[in-house]
Amino acid sequence: MGRTLAKISLVLLLIVALPMGFFLVREFSALTKNEQMVERVFSTQLESILYSINQYSENVVQQWSQSLDQAGDPKDELMQGMVENLFQNNAAIRAVRFLNLETSHEEAIYFNDSVFTMDVWPEEAEVEQLQTYLEANYQRMKESRWHDDLLLYFLPKSKKGEQLCQLVVEPRTFIQQNLSPMIQQVAQDLFYITISDSITGSVVYVNEAERGEVKTMKRAAMWYLPEHELGIRLKSKTLEELASERTQRDNYALLGMSLLVVLGFVFVLVNIRKEIKLAAIKSEFVSNVSHEIRTPLALISMYAETLLLKRVKTEEKQTEYLRTIQQESVRLTDIVNRILNFSRIEKNRIKYHFKKIDLKQAVPELIASFDSHFSAANVDCCFSSEVDEAWIEADGEALKTMLNNLLDNAIKYSDKAAKEIKVRVVKKNKQTWIEVQDNGIGISAKNQKYIFDQFYRVTEGDLAHQAKGSGLGLNLVKRIMKVHGGKVSVHSKLGEGSTFILKFPIKM
Repeated sequence: MGRTLAKISLVLLLIVALPMGFFLVREFSALTKNEQMVERVFSTQLESILYSINQYSENVVQQWSQSLDQAGDPKDELMQGMVENLFQNNAAIRAVRFLNLETSHEEAIYFNDSVFTMDVWPEEAEVEQLQTYLEANYQRMKESRWHDDLLLYFLPKSKKGEQLCQLVVEPRTFIQQNLSPMIQQVAQDLFYITISDSITGSVVYVNEAERGEVKTMKRAAMWYLPEHELGIRLKSKTLEELASERTQRDNYALLGMSLLVVLGFVFVLVNIRKEIKLAAIKSEFVSNVSHEIRTPLALISMYAETLLLKRVKTEEKQTEYLRTIQQESVRLTDIVNRILNFSRIEKNRIKYHFKKIDLKQAVPELIASFDSHFSAANVDCCFSSEVDEAWIEADGEALKTMLNNLLDNAIKYSDKAAKEIKVRVVKKNKQTWIEVQDNGIGISAKNQKYIFDQFYRVTEGDLAHQAKGSGLGLNLVKRIMKVHGGKVSVHSKLGEGSTFILKFPIKM
């Protein structure tokens, strides 16, 4: 890992620190005003803002088309519900029409507030062009004007080019309801953004009232509003003023940049070191899980093949083989569930169902469900409680997952012939504890600091090969206890066994 880190440090120094250092020295020695450059950069920025507004309008229109792209009859209840929802959230849409391209008959029409008559459809050449796009797996939206309204056409993918959908849109309402919030957000207090009729030159929309004529610096045609243009200009300062301010700020910015480069360089190196270590742990995790999964799969395959070939003569043997297949299936399921639970918990996708649970009754039941594992490993497990009642608020499945992990570890990490596990429920320090004590091999003090980290496994000696695992169990316990408002701790000495404690808060 040391050599890898040194190489990465050298590469970062060459591609980041040295060029940045050269840039800083050059800027400090020869920083001049360059209004033309600022104007070019700022002009590009204005064009980018106009493009983003056009892109947003396209996103809105695409969302409309996706909500209407449903399989089935355009008159069925599903489509009616989708259209009504579309009308409710978009007052700009006046009507939605569906045309069967094979029969050239209108299949359905829906009106928003007012009913009107129209019989306008795109030309055959335009439809063929849309079909060509659809065959290339690209759904294109076509726009046109009809009196004062905007007509939008598209071919639903679900109908494979056999149906045409038309939306009748009122442009001014579309601008005010759908585009205005985005324009206000982009403009903030810096820009005037206008939408004007490109034929008459009249302003249809401006994001903020301004005295006098609104003069724009940049213009761009609107993608989905034919014969309309977007315009933008600064509210107050000129480009020359901005260039002057830039020169005054750059000295301070360059000083700050140099400091950030140094701090960033150190930060990147520290994180790379962590990532290299995590990558090594993950690689070992994949290897361990692969081996752990391969064993039950091999047994299931072998016994299933033996049964299929009818090589088992006695019914007792058949029962034994089937029991082995069932046990290994359960084992394999436990491995997969543990990995899936870890993934869900890490992404906060698990929903917990908290309820009041009496640990004095619940813990013995959970231990009893583990009897087959105790019998297979020749383990004597006993339960005791120092209290008559031990009520907590917890998720039952999560509690089972935690206790199963601790019991499984207690079984695996023991090298004694007479394996003993003691489970106790006690109350201490305004908390309810579940103690799981074993007489196993114990955990060294230096490893106790890391055993609750994800993917971490104690690998001293031949332990990693003797006791298989994924390195997720204790990390799962830690994460689940955090959700329950508690914590997990361990007391252990090498050769004397370990005691894991689940500490639940007592909720009054």
